[in-house]
Amino acid sequence: MRKTSAIFRISAFALSSVMLLSACGKVDLTMSEAESSVPVTTAPVTTTPPTTTAPSVKEPAIDDNFVKCKAAICYDVTNEKIVYEKNADDKVYPASLTKLLTALTAINYTSADYIYYVGSEIELVEPDSSMAWLYEGTYIDREGILTAMLAPSGNDAAYVIAVNVARKVYGDHLSDTEAAEYFGLLMTDYAKYIGAENSNFVVPDGYHDDNHYTTARDMLKIAIASAGSETICNITKEPEPLVYDEHGNWLSWTNGNKLLEDDTIPYNVYGLKTGFTDEAGFCFIGLAEMGGTKILTLTFDNYVPNRYADTKKLFDLGFDIYDSDYDYYYVPEESEEEE
Repeated sequence: MRKTSAIFRISAFALSSVMLLSACGKVDLTMSEAESSVPVTTAPVTTTPPTTTAPSVKEPAIDDNFVKCKAAICYDVTNEKIVYEKNADDKVYPASLTKLLTALTAINYTSADYIYYVGSEIELVEPDSSMAWLYEGTYIDREGILTAMLAPSGNDAAYVIAVNVARKVYGDHLSDTEAAEYFGLLMTDYAKYIGAENSNFVVPDGYHDDNHYTTARDMLKIAIASAGSETICNITKEPEPLVYDEHGNWLSWTNGNKLLEDDTIPYNVYGLKTGFTDEAGFCFIGLAEMGGTKILTLTFDNYVPNRYADTKKLFDLGFDIYDSDYDYYYVPEESEEEE
């Protein structure tokens, strides 16, 4: 039993519930109304970008052994300060955390009413991928395709986004493979546009590629931009989001983020994304709010039992309710997380 007062935790949970509607971002980048016929590799500045500048000065009072993952950051969004960091500039693989950048890139280049076509590009998905199980020949709007990618971590949805966006920018003549590769350029350019300078992105789903890499500090810039997107937050805060295709058929997926329905924590969780490959380990970017303060947590290259334990520890540190006597890594046998 955790030593933090039950009364405090219940009261804090009630208070954080009041803030439910204010926790998601209010900024979304949208496509430019003017479209160039000349292919470009640099993402155009179509609107004022979200604030993504994070302090470079480390301010934690706890050492690298505080969390068990290879790299981590706890960031106070409300007060714009890093609370804790570990190996923040080391090279890491982002796995499906990549899909946050894919979503931001899609929002930048397509309007909310843009319709995505599910084509043969879904055959590019690796056979052992997580899937949304989209059907070739169907149409789905932007919110729907983003939901299919972010909630169940659908690699098929990521490729649908990549090919549709790349052909919109560069032309319909591109093959599926060419379009996916060109989307990698758009992703990397957009990441640099919001301040991620030490990253390179080549696939839309985060499936392992040695040339697809980042750092925790760069991913923080992407996480801040994602937290500022109302579209992304509205999707990632739902345990079982529901969307409709062009025929009015409903589609629903279970969000892989276990913290969304964790009733042992006193703060509201709004996302953002899980990730895993053998090379990346278990990764997670979390967004939560309590008492008017929003906190982002980023963990990379972890073991599955520790992914959410590290995240809860960082959230508690950020919300100033960290309990040094509590065993964050104890998991009752009957509720152990499976891979």
